[in-house]
Amino acid sequence: MPLVVEQLLKYGLVGVMNTLITFIVIVLLSYLGFSPVTSNVIGYACGLANSFFFNGRFTFTSTNGRKAVYRFLAGFALAYSINLAALLALTHQGDLPEMVSQAVAMLVYNVCFFLIMKFWIFEKDG
Repeated sequence: MPLVVEQLLKYGLVGVMNTLITFIVIVLLSYLGFSPVTSNVIGYACGLANSFFFNGRFTFTSTNGRKAVYRFLAGFALAYSINLAALLALTHQGDLPEMVSQAVAMLVYNVCFFLIMKFWIFEKDG
């Protein structure tokens, strides 16, 4: 199996776990009355910790060490900013239910973050 296909499959598995963690936190916080943005920020913080651990060790088997940590945080900031812009645009439109807007924004984030990890954060690892 080509390396990129293997990485996509592993990223997908880690992504499912991250997405479930993130979305469950978002739903719970929304249910408790937190704003969409606050729920989103806290949910992504929980998913981010899981993502760094499993993508660095399982998906890309990184040996980049400290450089990977800094790049991961910067790459996350970029992907998350794109996610948040999508979420704000969708929720301000008012046409979609909040959870549909959250799900679409999460998809945008996941595509962006894989590309950032593959071609910048862990680029020397494959």
